[in-house]
Amino acid sequence: MTQEPSKNSAPPPGDSSKLLAYKNEDISAETQAMLNKPIEHPEELDAKDREFLVMLMDKIDKGEIDLYRPSTLLNYAVYDKLDEKSKGKADFDALNLLGTIRDIRRLWNTGERNTYQIENLTHRIRVTKERIEELGGDIYII
Repeated sequence: MTQEPSKNSAPPPGDSSKLLAYKNEDISAETQAMLNKPIEHPEELDAKDREFLVMLMDKIDKGEIDLYRPSTLLNYAVYDKLDEKSKGKADFDALNLLGTIRDIRRLWNTGERNTYQIENLTHRIRVTKERIEELGGDIYII
């Protein structure tokens, strides 16, 4: 005799019918708003990260960085001197950095400026840029 799975149990692997049943559940607007709001950080960002974040937003506001053109991150005085392999790595890293910068900007634009999320994204992009530039010089304008 087979036992019916409970209503709250996970579906068997490959069976999405149970997952789809949850799409019909209504979530109140208040609950959805609460779930979408990043958790506020009780302290200020680290001074280095705060300075980096302000500089980053300033460059975007001035149009020096286009959020959809990774080439706007490049410092061509250094980039043009790189070999083709290094240029490829710099281009790839610029694409990844810009994706994170877009995430930061989205949070910034919604007024979420002192959250764990923006702190972690800002710190990650700053240390990643520093690590990359230790190897190849001042490749980026940030």
